[in-house]
Amino acid sequence: MDDARPAALKAVKTFQAPDPDDCRDMTDVRQGVDEIDRMLVALIARRQGYMDAAARIKTDRNVVRDEKRINDVLAKVKAECARQGLSFEAIAEPVWREMMERCIAYEFEVWDELRAPGKASQT
Repeated sequence: MDDARPAALKAVKTFQAPDPDDCRDMTDVRQGVDEIDRMLVALIARRQGYMDAAARIKTDRNVVRDEKRINDVLAKVKAECARQGLSFEAIAEPVWREMMERCIAYEFEVWDELRAPGKASQT
């Protein structure tokens, strides 16, 4: 049976580049960073898909920005950072805050586009 998991999820399971502790030179380091960047792009693209879904599902524009959800996401990320050994304050928190702000802005754009005058009659 074929593995139907999205490429992003498959990519996270398999690393081709050496582990950071095994890097011998900057070529190894760059190979690892490039590999991670490709994986991150795939994962963020999937996250964007959920923003498309949220924009489609939410019936009220006023609920696109949800401060309670933002705080919930940050709490979960902080807990995962502790498990994974990633600095929440120095790296994860500013990255997630910016990503969430960009995702919210994107969701507003999609929400508005889906409900633009004449849009319903085009489908």
